[in-house]
Amino acid sequence: MIKNVDHLAIYVAELERSIAFYRDVLGFEETIRWETKIPGVKQISFMKCGDAVIELFEIEGAKPLVDDPQMAGFKHLCIEVDDFDKDYERIAGMGVNVLEEPHVLNSENLITKLDTVGLDMEKGLKRAVFADPDGLPIELLYWL
Repeated sequence: MIKNVDHLAIYVAELERSIAFYRDVLGFEETIRWETKIPGVKQISFMKCGDAVIELFEIEGAKPLVDDPQMAGFKHLCIEVDDFDKDYERIAGMGVNVLEEPHVLNSENLITKLDTVGLDMEKGLKRAVFADPDGLPIELLYWL
């Protein structure tokens, strides 16, 4: 039986640059770092924010992410915030690449087929998307 999702692994080109981004922009704290003898992997860092844990793999010869909607796989990392406007302005003000400006998704553009948690989709959610240093989309989310 599955107990929990322990962490999410992300390939990065430059570990120090990515640690700085996830620490300084998103508020993660580095908890573990390893150098490795794993072929193609230079270092690994675990970072935590609340209950969320990410594992950064510094990969030799890593190429930037290509966001292709036709490709199956990992799409983005979503960060829920308490004060959307304040956090969006702070992050955008740091020169982070904004991929999608702030917008609202609600029952006008999302049709609920199943809801076991009772979301108020009349209000919906506010979101924006920006990129980490390697192009991974990071969604900023606030439930209205």
